[in-house]
Amino acid sequence: MLCVGCLLNAASIKVATIAPRGTSFHNHLEELNAQWSHAPGEPVRMNIYAGTQGGEVAIVKRMRINQLQGAMLSAIGLSQIDESVTALQLMPMQFRSWEEVDYVRSGLEEKMENLFLQKGYIVLFWGDAGWARFFSKKPIIEITDLKSMRIGDSPGSPKATELLKNYYTPVIMDPSKTLLALKNGMIEAVPLPPFLANATQLSTETKYMLDMKWVPVIGAMVLTKRAWDRLPAETQVYLKETSRAMGKKVRQTSRQEDEDSIKAMVEKQGLIVNRLPESSYAGWMKEVDKNQPKIRGNVVPADIYDLVMEKLKEFRAKAPAP
Repeated sequence: MLCVGCLLNAASIKVATIAPRGTSFHNHLEELNAQWSHAPGEPVRMNIYAGTQGGEVAIVKRMRINQLQGAMLSAIGLSQIDESVTALQLMPMQFRSWEEVDYVRSGLEEKMENLFLQKGYIVLFWGDAGWARFFSKKPIIEITDLKSMRIGDSPGSPKATELLKNYYTPVIMDPSKTLLALKNGMIEAVPLPPFLANATQLSTETKYMLDMKWVPVIGAMVLTKRAWDRLPAETQVYLKETSRAMGKKVRQTSRQEDEDSIKAMVEKQGLIVNRLPESSYAGWMKEVDKNQPKIRGNVVPADIYDLVMEKLKEFRAKAPAP
């Protein structure tokens, strides 16, 4: 629990996340906050804003003007700081498993963290939030089913949005407006991780989910270097250690929650899960592969893209896909 006496002289840091209050992501931040209240050198108090600061683009803007000093962000928000992170989330159907994601991420971490440091941000831990899957008003099986659909898309990556026009009609909106947009017919589907779909009761409007791993939803917790540099060295060491341990916990929890959320929506909200037939998978991959040259050097920096492909090749040579 929080050390109340310690907090009287604690450094105060405002941290935001788009994850709603009560979700595992918010709860993990609160748990980390309790640990930081005992930090040596100078205790730290996080004022956590869960689901109240707008979308991730707005959160990053608030960090730049020091209204916020930290955030837990997905690749959409992180790419506002440095585009290298797009390699982990904006490459549809390139990752087949969490083992592949972990292998590639571990190979990129040092490079990406240095790039973020150059932009004025400290990466405290890396996390993920499940696989983005398509939730829709009508069934999606073939990739051609997407062609005529209006699908919700987060702001923040115009290059990625332009690429998505090869698959469907992206409609840019703040994530908090997704349910309303589905209700009024502005959009017909949205790719989201199941935990978020469940937390926002999305399946009350989208009765179908395609059980296909579109992209992993990757994230990280960052603090501004401005706030970081005000802390004593021993405090920084403690914050890094506790954060890394929490990152591992976040990843473990979110991966289990990914499957649990689907089960909950099926049992409690009548969600219909459509499996992707083997015969349809080839059609998806053919279309996705056709667009890979448009991703390299455009959506994802060329050197990072090449590194991802190299790491995937390495991993698959050691552990072929089942």
